[in-house]
Amino acid sequence: MTAQGRAKRLESPLAALALGLFAARIVLESRAASNSGAAVLVVATVSVLFSVPLVAWLRQRGLNVLALLALSLYILWPWQDPLLACAIACVVFLASLRNCAGTVSPLVWDALLFVASLALYIRTLAPTILPADGGEFQFVSYVLGIAHPPGYALYTLLSRLCTLVPVGDIAYRVNLFAALTSSLTLVVLCRTVRRATGSGLAGWISAACLGLTPTFWAQSTTANIRSLTALFTALQMGALLAYAETRNAKWLIGFAAAFGLGITHHGSTALHALPYAAFLLCADSGLLRKPRALWKPTVAFLLSLLVVLYLPLRSAMGAPFDPQPIRSLSGFLEHVLALGFRGDMFYFAQPTAFLLRLAVLWNVLTFEFGPLLLALGAWGAARMLARRPSLLLLCGGVWLINALTAIAYRAPQTVEYMMPAHVALGFLGGYGAWALSEAFPIRSLRLLILPAVLAVPLWLGYRYYPSFAQLSRDRSAREYAQSMLDSAPQNARILSNWHYATPLWYLQYVERQRQDVEVVYVYPEGAEAMAQVWLRRVRESASQRPTLVTNHFQEFADAAYQFEPFGGGWLVRTGPVFETPQGTAPMDMVFDECIRFVGLRLESTSVSPAGSIKLRLYWQPSQKLERDYSFFVHLVDGNGVPLGQGDVTHPADRYEVSQVIVDEYRIPLLPTAKPGRYRLIAGVYITLPEGGWRRLALPNGQDAMDLTLIEVQPLRSAPVTRHNMLRSFADRYRLVGVDYDRSVDGQLRVYLHWLCASQATDQDAYIFSKGSVIATARLPRTLQPAYFSTAHDLPADVTDLSLELHAAADGAVSAVLGPAGVPVGRAVQLPRPGPHDRYVCLGGEALLVRAEYPLQVQAGLPARTRMTFVGANPITGDYAVSVSLTGEGWQAQHDGTPAMGAIPTLKWIRAVTVQDRHDVPVPPDASGRGQLHLTVYDAFTMRALPVLDERLARAGQGTQVELGGIMAIRKP
Repeated sequence: MTAQGRAKRLESPLAALALGLFAARIVLESRAASNSGAAVLVVATVSVLFSVPLVAWLRQRGLNVLALLALSLYILWPWQDPLLACAIACVVFLASLRNCAGTVSPLVWDALLFVASLALYIRTLAPTILPADGGEFQFVSYVLGIAHPPGYALYTLLSRLCTLVPVGDIAYRVNLFAALTSSLTLVVLCRTVRRATGSGLAGWISAACLGLTPTFWAQSTTANIRSLTALFTALQMGALLAYAETRNAKWLIGFAAAFGLGITHHGSTALHALPYAAFLLCADSGLLRKPRALWKPTVAFLLSLLVVLYLPLRSAMGAPFDPQPIRSLSGFLEHVLALGFRGDMFYFAQPTAFLLRLAVLWNVLTFEFGPLLLALGAWGAARMLARRPSLLLLCGGVWLINALTAIAYRAPQTVEYMMPAHVALGFLGGYGAWALSEAFPIRSLRLLILPAVLAVPLWLGYRYYPSFAQLSRDRSAREYAQSMLDSAPQNARILSNWHYATPLWYLQYVERQRQDVEVVYVYPEGAEAMAQVWLRRVRESASQRPTLVTNHFQEFADAAYQFEPFGGGWLVRTGPVFETPQGTAPMDMVFDECIRFVGLRLESTSVSPAGSIKLRLYWQPSQKLERDYSFFVHLVDGNGVPLGQGDVTHPADRYEVSQVIVDEYRIPLLPTAKPGRYRLIAGVYITLPEGGWRRLALPNGQDAMDLTLIEVQPLRSAPVTRHNMLRSFADRYRLVGVDYDRSVDGQLRVYLHWLCASQATDQDAYIFSKGSVIATARLPRTLQPAYFSTAHDLPADVTDLSLELHAAADGAVSAVLGPAGVPVGRAVQLPRPGPHDRYVCLGGEALLVRAEYPLQVQAGLPARTRMTFVGANPITGDYAVSVSLTGEGWQAQHDGTPAMGAIPTLKWIRAVTVQDRHDVPVPPDASGRGQLHLTVYDAFTMRALPVLDERLARAGQGTQVELGGIMAIRKP
């Protein structure tokens, strides 16, 4: 028998052995406890015996059982890693199907892709009303109104059809339109890549590379116009490639129609005519000499432009929503060409600014695709250049044109404007995967390449899914708008930013709520500061009717009005109020006979560590106040240590005796908060002239009053970590991550992130450095599997860190478990801390993980700083980042939307990384050492995100992180 024949005979036994050992390891590791050698032997033997007939049966059905040998990768992996095991199993499953995949019609695979993507997007679909543009599209589609320029006529008409689907509310139905268009986009992209490569799996890879990126996924679940732009881009590229390969005129006609509709939808896509024309001329150099072949595409293109006539016709009919009625040709062109935004086009085209924006482009690309998929796309472009350069003109041209125009455009959402570039990059990723498999030298292993590559975007999808699942339950925009309308006085006026104006309008236009309330959008007016614009609008409105506002500025403190928290916004008070509102729980607690608490409104008595406690406290001065007072609300443990806190300071001269004042608190918890019941307390304190502070006392001598007990729920998802570990211990604890923070001089804080299985025993964690114990902590137990974090403060210079668990009862060491749950030792080596590590949680929304800045800067020049943030949760708030530098007699500050406006926090989800650069303008007369500070605040309310680190809070950094010192030197 030949060597090849002997190898063939060994395929099935080896495959059965690999499958059996893999299954045995999964079964043994699912116990979350140690296994003896005898147990491992028995389970492995039984698994292998069952695998032998199974492999024989699979081989008879035409599956490629040789792929099962890849399961050995996990069999030999030294640590327990369920996600890696799942990924390898997925790769093997897809590879085993490749032999029989060709027998299935491509239409079936396309249908499967459409159903799978649509199911994913519907599962994570936004449930109801959206803020900002999304809210506008939801109600404009329903009433057939006219959206902001360029009007989006085609989108309005098509999404109106979706409002007829009898499922959910109208807002949900318009969101559903995005899921449909995105799913179609992935199918078209998959077919195009399959046509270019002949590989259906390469098409699926391209669809996964695009469909599971954060922005495309987000756009696929919310009402927006970018999903339709992506669909037209995919249709145009697909039609051009089909024409180049078949020379069938129908594809050219289809391209012309799709191109025209794309332009009417968003005029920026007209710039893609450059790569399209270049590709067509390469594919059919004689096309321009065939006028008969061009007239039908020309007619199709011109007819597609007629859709924009919806705008003047509907305006003439008196559309319910038409802020700027179209009554002339110039008005029509102004609207459809969005000429009001022409000053933003190529705003960053100057060489210096453009170079800075290139760094933003890289930030966007890594935010969306990550380094592996970017490398795959680059490989695809390189192979395309070598094998099919004309195709690179098409894909690379679309990517280059869209990417460069997007980063040169002044807009706060560059990630969305780059949607056509993302489609092109998805094409390059699929092509790159196919080229990689073709170039692989070992033919017998080629079948694993494409499935292995597919596992990369699938892993990203697994990583991002919890964020989108959480967002699919987010009803904050509806709740905010509903609260504002329900609580608004009769015939009130709501002055609103664009973010909240559209959900308010939705409730009025679609659900016909509170028609007596007028919602007015407050927009920038020339060079006037926004705070002054708002104050002027308040003055004009407050004298006419009850007025509410959605924004709050520091300048409001000096206004002749009082802004009372009300329905999520603020009610403008022209005079004092002396009664608490209905629905407030009454109180009567007096501090130092001058401050009386009279009411409480608490949203919930249960909170998760990732959530916040929300409440309002009502108080009144019992006598004329002679000084400023500060009010606090703390969640404290049994020792009185705060797990979350909020503070408010009031100037004494603003209030009358017996006037009722309301303070609103949103108190996020420390990341180390454990499950349990804790006291929520409140009180008053004053700042002493000699420094420090003193709390006011109740008549019984206590310096705080108990409000209620708060139940902190177990954390069901793992904390975001920079160092994934996945080290299991025999006593049902698993170390899932480690992080380091050097925010406090001379100290290294170690955060250990844990998963506790049910029925765990009490354990103490011991941290060692060079064999000596330097920190210990008791780990909590939970009735159900839950995550938690512990914090350990060590000397800054410690090295060679390791971790052990000891039983609290007798000090016995808990074994570290290796493959199949077999004990492999007693200690886990921790990763080496870096010199600039940070792990500062900001309001439970984001993590500051790095801060880079110069130690010295010349006066008059900018101090270039760069922050690195990681999303701790999907963010629904619009936050600005402020970096300030303060010295003796001088200061400088720079505020802005993250990543130079390209990636606003509204686009952040869990575990994404964002680089945020700030050039702080140091004054020419600055000299000496300045302190660099970081503040992240809500762009609408100006409230800073609290710094969730009790050490920093005690040092006065409750809302402002001290990053370090910079020496300003004057030019000699």
